[in-house]
Amino acid sequence: MNPRLAAAKALTAVLNGKASLNSSLPLQLDKVEARDRGLTQDLAFGTARWYPRLSALANKLLQKPFKAADADVEALLLVGLYQLLYTRVPAHAAIGETVGCADKLKKPWAKGLLNAVLRNAQRDSEALLAELEHDPVVRTAHPRWLQKSLKAFWPEQWEAICAANNAHPPMILRVNRRHKTRDQYLQLLAESEVQAQPCVYSRDGIVLAEACDVRNLPGFAEGWISVQDEAAQLAADLLDLAPGQRVLDAC
Repeated sequence: MNPRLAAAKALTAVLNGKASLNSSLPLQLDKVEARDRGLTQDLAFGTARWYPRLSALANKLLQKPFKAADADVEALLLVGLYQLLYTRVPAHAAIGETVGCADKLKKPWAKGLLNAVLRNAQRDSEALLAELEHDPVVRTAHPRWLQKSLKAFWPEQWEAICAANNAHPPMILRVNRRHKTRDQYLQLLAESEVQAQPCVYSRDGIVLAEACDVRNLPGFAEGWISVQDEAAQLAADLLDLAPGQRVLDAC
């Protein structure tokens, strides 16, 4: 399956309020070739991350909103806009591949609409987004209720927090000490031509230079490593646990 189509289908379930992206995306990833799974994940999560901005831009470019039955076309348009604004995918490929997915949705009528809107976005998105910047929801890509909460606790830093939330996180691994030391696993990654370096604070953490399909990493299926943010890795050490104690992991 085309990664753009897979991302759009996963997002359609979210737009319809039927699933979260964490539950809808794996169903689509199984239909995508292994080499395209990273792109599919980036398209899905990236579109969701920037949804307030992408949706506002789409509304400016459309003459009328989509019908509820065409949420899949709306999702496809948002995926196309995300590629144009936030990825290094060449514009001609982003537009052409996205438009072509309309046939797979059995909605060939949408091809002309998608092509026109995406080409207008390619030409006018900077000016249109500038017109929308006065709205903090569009500017920060955070819903109003969350902004209100952030402002209450961090009135001077809330916009910086929003910006940090929007940053693309690195892929971080936690090495299982029962199988390998961190240095041993770094050597395995080097032998597999995967660029990585130790985390600064976690003694078990490794930061990958580029995200990848974790199933392709050495020993993942055997439990040698797992994916976990560095901050989360620090919790066990900070608890300073002793033998015999019980821990409730409520995450």
